[in-house]
Amino acid sequence: MAERSTLSPHELVQLIASARVRDFADGQFVQHQGDPGDAFWAVVDGHVTIGRFAEDGGFTHFGVMGRGDMFGELAFFTGVPRQVDALASGSARLVAVDRPLLRQLMAADVGWAELLLRSLSRQLASTLDIIDSERRLSTPDRLLAMLRAMAADSAGGDRITATQQQLADLLGVSRVTLGAALRILASAGQVERGYGHIRLLRLDGDGFI
Repeated sequence: MAERSTLSPHELVQLIASARVRDFADGQFVQHQGDPGDAFWAVVDGHVTIGRFAEDGGFTHFGVMGRGDMFGELAFFTGVPRQVDALASGSARLVAVDRPLLRQLMAADVGWAELLLRSLSRQLASTLDIIDSERRLSTPDRLLAMLRAMAADSAGGDRITATQQQLADLLGVSRVTLGAALRILASAGQVERGYGHIRLLRLDGDGFI
């Protein structure tokens, strides 16, 4: 069984006791793409949608963070600007973990360092999987792998909230190609299509066949 990369109830209590909890209203931005990565975020309550707004206002949905999830670590540790937009989905409460707070937490409990290493390693592994799938997998298999990764990172369980255009943008294919791949997955009993969402019928496995 894979080790967790989210905060435990005990770690959430530690965090809340050490830092100011920020409240965000539904639809309020937590961060914008291009913001400085001077802290990363931990979700205390509620949900946060992660994605990227295009110049024309279109939004590409990457995932939903829930209680105990962290995001923004890559920008924080590498010093690069934020790569994604994040906004509250419903009311949400978060803590911004900056360097002084992180040092304080790690001094009190070395488990914080291990947790962050697991989180970063998981993100790297996901990126390598995407690169590998680009090289060797068919479009339906690439789509299924992406949907499973999105579900694993989402508070929605087996349900991914995204339009076909958003999924096509993420996969780097046309909407027509994406639609054909979805029909193949649906006929194989892997997914169920709904309005603005996809439900995974099988959460594990190597391929759709």
